[in-house]
Amino acid sequence: MRKLAVVAGLTVLTLLAPQSGVAQTGEDLKAVQKEIEALREGQVAIQKELQEIKQLLRARPAPPVPAPLDIALSVEGAPSKGEPNAKLTLIDFSDYQ
Repeated sequence: MRKLAVVAGLTVLTLLAPQSGVAQTGEDLKAVQKEIEALREGQVAIQKELQEIKQLLRARPAPPVPAPLDIALSVEGAPSKGEPNAKLTLIDFSDYQ
């Protein structure tokens, strides 16, 4: 985050620098310093908000894992092969895109 502030400050300085090569006045430098300070304060506020969000997310309990369903399905009278009393495990995997 500190690097972001430095990059933002340098960008502001680059954009506000005179193109003719004339030195900036003290007022111009003070204005740029105020803008940089405002950017820093905004960045600090954003970092605090992010920390609060992280704490809220950590405090939130994980959702419970649902228990697998045991379903009895009758296939009596349907054509089949193999042991008539064999157990079957059916896993449904789907992608919700």
